[in-house]
Amino acid sequence: MRFPLRMSALKDIRTPANHATRGLRIAVEGCCHGDLDKIYATMQHLERKQNTKIDLLICCGDFQAVRNLDDLECLACPPKYRDLKTFYRYYTGQEVAPYPTLFIGGNHEASNHLWELYHGGWAAPNIYYLGHAGVINFGGARIAGLSGIYNAKHYRMGHYERPPYQMDTIRSAYHVRELEVYRLKQLRQPIDVFLSHDWPRNIARHGDTQRLVRAKPFLRSEIDDSSLGSPPAEDLLKTLQPSYWFSAHLHVKFAALYRHDGASTAAPANPGASGRASADGPAAHSNGAAESAEREIQMDGGGGERTTAFLALDKCLPGRGFLQVVELPDAVGPKVFSYDEEWLAILRTTHSLLSIKRKPSPLPGMGALRRGPNPEDVQYVREAVAARGGPEVPQNFTPTVPGHDGRARRGVMPSQPVRNPQTLAFLEMLGLPYNLDDSSAASPAHASAASAASSQANPEEIDIDNPEEIELEEEGDDGPSALDESPPDALGPSTSAQQQESVGPPEQEASMFATVEIHSGGTSAAVESQSSGMSSEALPTPMSTVLQNGSRSS
Repeated sequence: MRFPLRMSALKDIRTPANHATRGLRIAVEGCCHGDLDKIYATMQHLERKQNTKIDLLICCGDFQAVRNLDDLECLACPPKYRDLKTFYRYYTGQEVAPYPTLFIGGNHEASNHLWELYHGGWAAPNIYYLGHAGVINFGGARIAGLSGIYNAKHYRMGHYERPPYQMDTIRSAYHVRELEVYRLKQLRQPIDVFLSHDWPRNIARHGDTQRLVRAKPFLRSEIDDSSLGSPPAEDLLKTLQPSYWFSAHLHVKFAALYRHDGASTAAPANPGASGRASADGPAAHSNGAAESAEREIQMDGGGGERTTAFLALDKCLPGRGFLQVVELPDAVGPKVFSYDEEWLAILRTTHSLLSIKRKPSPLPGMGALRRGPNPEDVQYVREAVAARGGPEVPQNFTPTVPGHDGRARRGVMPSQPVRNPQTLAFLEMLGLPYNLDDSSAASPAHASAASAASSQANPEEIDIDNPEEIELEEEGDDGPSALDESPPDALGPSTSAQQQESVGPPEQEASMFATVEIHSGGTSAAVESQSSGMSSEALPTPMSTVLQNGSRSS
């Protein structure tokens, strides 16, 4: 089954023709958890083994862009589990990201750092944060995303959290707000790829639910009562209808196909009983190109079926399905990050709606209106982009705090927010005032994070019982309770073996997301032995991996 890209939204991008090439290969990572070295090494290993080139890495949250030990104090997890990992080396220039890297935020982030880049920007050279919500163009694909996770308690609040964080605000800082969802709902032009950290609510019902429950039994009750996943993400899925949707968070690989006509896409309870999984399974493909053409989904109207191919991925650990390489062969465009003009216009139209207090600003139509940006803002953005020579994102990364140098023994909670020059330049381009802090409480760029006042809560005393602070049960806070998560170092061989199963409809996983299981070794080098399971079977396009379908490593 093919899922042709919808490229009409990209026709007005002004880029030199000699920069545009056809086809885009994207490596999609689940939860990064700071393991950039291992992820990049795995990608390089795959390129060598498959004699191919990966163009872009996308990370679906829990990226952990931790620059120093002070940032580590802003990470929502118990102190004993905080780990600096390797991002700081890319921030300081000791290492350079070998691939353009795009990420969204999850619920394990240095929230102080990401707040500096609320509208998106370079977290390090060649590593781009999409923002709390955002749209970016790369290689001819239009990519949108929403950072954080859903929490009903904070959804209709303003962004009141800023350093120094307290026991509650260190967690609520990463909770999705209605404003970001409202902005994304104003998009009218088609989206090719959408990113979220937590899953859209009810998406588990559109794949092989039984296999998912076998892998994660504790999810059964949440699936049954429709509490698994994010209601705002479900709303965005139905409203925007992107071609592809990638998520992470639950640390399991799961594929689904969402049909926007309302038809069920859940796999049968016993798909092997009839010898044919479904109309889209291997048996259906055996009739050749003619039948395949009949099933081709026309995403741009014409009465065709609208679907979204969904894939959730695991975290970077041995024996886990954490990385997927997908190919968008019809994508045509320069392989650089470029601003999206429609999104910029939406930001201008909604700029005054941002609240940095607990009380939010009222949204038009109580957040239900979908009317797009104002025409005058569309014109302003068009002229502003033309005046700067095109939509390409400037290479204006600037460190705002010192990177880790090995001398500090422990971190100190930052005492105030920092204004990032990238955000200032971005707002200046749009003719907008800076509104992410109270001017008297902000620190200029390049200022070192100051020591927190003695009256502030000691982050070492934060009482969080869950090892990764992913699924604490607090008024339905962060999703399903009692998730079987533990820090990477606590995972023994038996735990890894139990949790390595990839979950999704057999026919969908074969046709949409066929892949070799990607493993991370105990060092930065990729596991060479994983290549032995690869076969030469050709994969369907365009939603295929650069790798060839192979058996699961164990």
